[in-house]
Amino acid sequence: MREQESTLHQDVEHCVEALQDYLNTELAKAVSVFSKKAGENETWLEEIRTKFQLKDEDELQAIKTLKEQSLTRLEVLEKKVDYYEELCDELEEFQNELEVKTKLEQNRRSRLGSLSRD
Repeated sequence: MREQESTLHQDVEHCVEALQDYLNTELAKAVSVFSKKAGENETWLEEIRTKFQLKDEDELQAIKTLKEQSLTRLEVLEKKVDYYEELCDELEEFQNELEVKTKLEQNRRSRLGSLSRD
């Protein structure tokens, strides 16, 4: 019985060693892949940094201020456009009323003219 336990114990130790070897190998592969990808990411980050320079805070604030000013100007222009569109509509309506009144006046004069000739 003692011999079987010893054999079993050796078999278990052998399995543990094989498992540990497998885990060490897989861990080494994973670390290698991670290191490679980290290196590639660092290289890519450097490429991006050279292509795209970040703006400093003052420049970003200046751009933000310029944007706000532009939006304010745009609002003013939109209000002016709305005002002139309404004014144009009113002028068209006034012109149409004048045309109607002019035709009515012409009709009235032509009737008066034909009455005075009779």
